Amino acid sequence: MVRSSRLPKRRNQYDAISGLCEDVSELRERITRLEQSLFRGLWLLLANLLGVVFSLIQQGIFLNH
Repeated sequence: MVRSSRLPKRRNQYDAISGLCEDVSELRERITRLEQSLFRGLWLLLANLLGVVFSLIQQGIFLNH
């Protein structure tokens, strides 16, 4: 009797752990996608800033000559 009452609890523990592992995996995937989006956005921002700087330098060179 004691063993049969413990089996469902163990199954529930294993189910809970399995569910937790799935949730952690999903969270890792979401964080990875978020990091990729942030890095992509930072690179685009950097590229735009460099474009503005070079554009201003070019205009300054043409205005001085």
